[in-house]
Amino acid sequence: MATTVLVCDTPDEVALLQYHFLREAPDLLVEATTDPVHAVDTALRVRPDVVVCDPQLDGLADGELIRRLRASSPHVKIVARSLVADAALVAAALGAGAAAFLTKTETPQEVIAAIRSVASGAVVLSPVAAAILGDELAQLTGHLREVEAELATLREDVSAGASAKADFLANISHELRTPVTVAKGIAYVLRNPAVPEDERQQFLDQLQASLDKLMAIVDEIITVAELERGTFTLELTRTDLAPLIRHAVDEVSRQYPQQPIETQVPDALVAIADGSRMGAVVRELLDNACRYSPPGRPVEIVARGLEEGVVVQVTDHGEGLDRAVAAQAFEQPFSTGEGVLRKEKAGIGVGLHLARQVVVEHGGVMWSDPLPGGGTRVSFCIPSHEGERLTAPPLGAA
Repeated sequence: MATTVLVCDTPDEVALLQYHFLREAPDLLVEATTDPVHAVDTALRVRPDVVVCDPQLDGLADGELIRRLRASSPHVKIVARSLVADAALVAAALGAGAAAFLTKTETPQEVIAAIRSVASGAVVLSPVAAAILGDELAQLTGHLREVEAELATLREDVSAGASAKADFLANISHELRTPVTVAKGIAYVLRNPAVPEDERQQFLDQLQASLDKLMAIVDEIITVAELERGTFTLELTRTDLAPLIRHAVDEVSRQYPQQPIETQVPDALVAIADGSRMGAVVRELLDNACRYSPPGRPVEIVARGLEEGVVVQVTDHGEGLDRAVAAQAFEQPFSTGEGVLRKEKAGIGVGLHLARQVVVEHGGVMWSDPLPGGGTRVSFCIPSHEGERLTAPPLGAA
C-alpha cells in the first residue's frame, strides 16, 4: 500500500529528497512545498500519512508548524529534520507532536527508513538527536541531584534555625530572669522606709548592676540585629589600643577578683579601629576566658604589633572549648556551647559571634586554638593601615 508523504523544506532539501524518493522509494506518493503556511493547507487537503518538515523554517518556527500540522491532520506522522540540533529544539519538536527527529546530516536513505518506521507507528530519533537528549538528560539529572542536596541542606538549616530560635528563647529567659528577679526584690525592699540608709545604698548599687546587665543583654541583641540587617556602622580612626586593652583588663579583674589576669601589652599599639567597639571585643574575650577558667588559674592576654596588623590573644586554662563548638559560636549568634537546661555559665551566647563580627567589620580575622594541656586561646588580628583586609591569621601570630 502506498504511503503519502508531504515534504516541506528549503528548495535544495526538497529537490534532494524528491530525487532519492523517486529512485529508491517509488511506493511513496510525494507532495512538496517550501512554504510552511502552504504546507498546512496542503496537509488539510491531501491528508498525508507522513510529513517531513524543517521545524525552523521562517514563518512557522519553534514548533508552530508541527502544532498546526497536527491540528489540521491529527492522524499525520511528522518527521522533523533540522540542520542545527540542540536539546531545546529536539524537545520542542517532540513536544509539539513530531514522531521522529533527524538532523540533515543523516542520509536520504535514513530519512526513507524513518518515514517507513513512523508510518508503522514507531518513534525515531537519529543518533545525533539521541546523543543530544542523552547529554541534556545527564546534565539535568546532575542539576537535580545538586538541587536536592541544596534542598536537604536548606531543610537542615531551617531545622537548625528553628532549634536555635527555641534555644535562644530558653536561653534569653534564663539570662533575663536573674537580673529581673533581683531588681524586683530590691524594688520591694526599697519600699520599706525602715531600711537603713547604708543598706539602701547597697541595694541601689545592686539594682544598678542588675539594670546594667539587662542593658548589656539588650545592646548585644540590637547589635547582632544591626549586623544581620547590614546597618551596623563603625567609626574607624587611628587608635591606640594599648590603653583600651589595659582598661578592659581592669574592668574584668574587678568583676572576677578571684581570677588572676596576666598581661603583656606594649606601651603603644596603633591600629585603624573603632576604639569603643574593640574595647568591648577585648572585654568579651576576657570575660569568656574568666568564666571558663577554674578559680586561681590565670588568664593571659598578649597583644603585639605585626606587619599585618595588631594581634590580641586571650588564653584560658579551663576545660577548653572544642574547635567545632568555637566555630559554631563564631558563626551562629545565641550559641553558648552548653545545654540550656544545664547552663553553669552566664551569657546569652552572642559574645563570641558578636566579637568576631566586629573584628570582621574592621577587616580583621578571629580564630581559636584548643591547647594540648587544656584550655583555649582565642585570637584576633585587625589591620594597622587604612583600607586593608585580612583573610587568614598572620603567620607570626601563633
